[in-house]
Amino acid sequence: MTKDSYPKISIITPVYNQADYIEATILSVIEQDYPNLDYIIVDGGSTDGTIDIIKKYEKQITKWISEPDKGMYDALNKGFKLSTGDIMGWINSDDILLNRSLFNLAKIFTDVKKVNWVQGSSSYIDLSGRVINIAMPKRFSFLMFLNNDYKWIQQESTFWRRSLWERAGSKIDDNLKLAGDFELWFRFFQYDRLYNCNLPIGAWRKRDGQLSALRKDDYIKEINLVIETHNIDAKTTRALKQIKRLDVYISILKSLKIFNVNYLVGKRAKYYNIIDNEIYYSYMDRVFKTIY
Repeated sequence: MTKDSYPKISIITPVYNQADYIEATILSVIEQDYPNLDYIIVDGGSTDGTIDIIKKYEKQITKWISEPDKGMYDALNKGFKLSTGDIMGWINSDDILLNRSLFNLAKIFTDVKKVNWVQGSSSYIDLSGRVINIAMPKRFSFLMFLNNDYKWIQQESTFWRRSLWERAGSKIDDNLKLAGDFELWFRFFQYDRLYNCNLPIGAWRKRDGQLSALRKDDYIKEINLVIETHNIDAKTTRALKQIKRLDVYISILKSLKIFNVNYLVGKRAKYYNIIDNEIYYSYMDRVFKTIY
């Protein structure tokens, strides 16, 4: 197959003073040997040796820049403006893509035209890069987010079509310092469904000192601000009331431990509009047979 027979995938890595991990991140992308890769690194002016590591691989990187920025989301916006791929996503400078993930994504987006946004398996790595957890991702919908049921879409495993990015505004809100990813998902949900698949895509590195842990309360505050400032129409308000009522019933029946609540859980899923957002296992079996 020729290079152009694969969809172009754009990946952005924002980085600032991550000399300990940036090499592993870069290698996880370029060693995929994906034939139509658009890989852009946006550095915020690192002084710890990060630039030397980037230069080491610059022939295998589409483009990299180093200049002061206003934070990670500003860096990502710079990178996405430079990108040209039909499929888009980002991998942070201490996280990694998993083996064959770009081929997995290409297969999904090529074969399943209705998928404009997909999340792969939820995966985590330790400091040495070993995978310590992998699980089928939770299903989500816009109503779930409005009902404060948003934990969590894994950013490292989430990719989308450029057409969805453009419909949703072609920008991450860089006025937010921590929850720019959540705000982007919140906007995406207003245009399309998030699909799940059980294929490995990306992995988050679990380590001490991460902002996601140190400033979790601030992250939640930004999330609440995004939800609270959204204007909810009458139809959505009615659906949310039904969901909240079902949540109460389910909680009571579960506490009694004598009733089967599967019917109510299924009914809630219908209200949440998440019944058919998985790419089913039979399709995934065919994917594995063709790419492995």
